[in-house]
Amino acid sequence: MTPLTIEKATSLTYRTELAMNNQKNADGTCVRWRVNGAVKTWKTQPERFEIPVKHGMYDFGYVTNKNYFYFHLNGSCPNCG
Repeated sequence: MTPLTIEKATSLTYRTELAMNNQKNADGTCVRWRVNGAVKTWKTQPERFEIPVKHGMYDFGYVTNKNYFYFHLNGSCPNCG
């Protein structure tokens, strides 16, 4: 499993699938999240970014510069399934 880096995170596109390291499905595979919009960055704070993601029909959130290390690209680890 290769964790997400800031460079990879800011280059993600719409509908890219990510997997979360610390959440597992009932069958032991990683929980999948999908990029749901454009990456938002700040000119005055280059290390800051927000990526909208969704899981299922009603669960949504953001991958930010504070939690990006919990995610990796789907299929990059043996637990993704």
